[in-house]
Amino acid sequence: MRSCGQGRHLAVSILELEGPFDLERFVKALEAFGRAYPVIFGEVTRGRLFSVPAWRLGDSGVIECCAHGEDKSSAAVALFRLSGGCTGHLCFDVIRRRGGVEVVMTWNHLLWDGRGAELTLAEISRFWDAPEREGMPFERWGLSQTGRMGFTEKLRVVRPFAVRHSELRRVSVVSAGRLNPEPSRPCFEFLRFSVEETEQIRRRADAVTGGIFSLPYFLAVTMRAHALILERRGVSVGALECAVSTQLRKRGGLGGLFQNQVSQMFFSLTLAQTGDLAEAARELHRQFERANREGAVSGFLVMVDWMRRLPRALYQLFLKREASGHITSFYYAHTGNFMPGVKTFCGASIQDGWHVPSVFQPPGTGLFFSERSGRLTASLCWRTGVLSGDEVQQMLGVVRTDLLGGG
Repeated sequence: MRSCGQGRHLAVSILELEGPFDLERFVKALEAFGRAYPVIFGEVTRGRLFSVPAWRLGDSGVIECCAHGEDKSSAAVALFRLSGGCTGHLCFDVIRRRGGVEVVMTWNHLLWDGRGAELTLAEISRFWDAPEREGMPFERWGLSQTGRMGFTEKLRVVRPFAVRHSELRRVSVVSAGRLNPEPSRPCFEFLRFSVEETEQIRRRADAVTGGIFSLPYFLAVTMRAHALILERRGVSVGALECAVSTQLRKRGGLGGLFQNQVSQMFFSLTLAQTGDLAEAARELHRQFERANREGAVSGFLVMVDWMRRLPRALYQLFLKREASGHITSFYYAHTGNFMPGVKTFCGASIQDGWHVPSVFQPPGTGLFFSERSGRLTASLCWRTGVLSGDEVQQMLGVVRTDLLGGG
């Protein structure tokens, strides 16, 4: 991203808090967190050729924290940070509001994923309660993603991924963004739904999915929004492909704070298959069941362990030759409940929270969902030059209509 003028791969997490918030005590909690986890002041290093990149622990430093009055909005602060206003791997903004504050945490996606960001917020809150406590042991900071698997076993495990990759390459993958990376800035818009609207959305999703697993439904909504833009641009042939992250941390477990502890599953629909929402969701569910049967999660982990050893030039050559330059047609995630089981942050009640990632071009767009206190938030993210203002509103409109119905 940096080499082509698109900045760093940053994301923000926004919390709406109610009640008193002691800023001075919060800064002390950040200092304690920094002492416990010096990796946040470190850098990624690569040793010899084809070695795995690793984080070098940094010296002690200061986590930037800025206070703002009510004249600032969390959206404006987030846009500034994502556009290069955060020079470290982690920084905070606290915005005063009537009855409480908003906290904007900006974080480097090289060091965290969405769930790790939520666990980090919870860990900082623990330091707010007890600044002298110790952090997690070093061996629990991250995750060994492929364990002690031998080379022969890796070849066996990765085969289903290679077969799936070959299948996806038979259809031309399309996206809203141009293939050649260009200098650009991040943009985003939110769709925030009320408790009543979120319950209505859940009922509609359950009617299609049986109430068991909603990923295919929200992914189908996202694919239809992108298909609308492509069709209005005159693109009628091709497929939308999406690499969907799946969390490796055990459900309900604390897990490590750092690393992107995810694998990925790959889904694909032709533009023609996006016409009916329910049918699109069912087809995606069938693909999910197949991926589970074939061990796609483990296969991708082996592949990414190999790929991250490649020098950048070889990795880019692979993308051009084997993936037509596309990583995915768009970015997508539904991170579920935001900070589940955590009611307060640094003494204040959590009313709402959601994530806003920056995205890379290509493909240049992404749609991200999360939920807190029974309220769903959807974040549409894109790069300048990828979507026009009218296209943004059209995408938001079809997402809202598909989720709520009646359009």
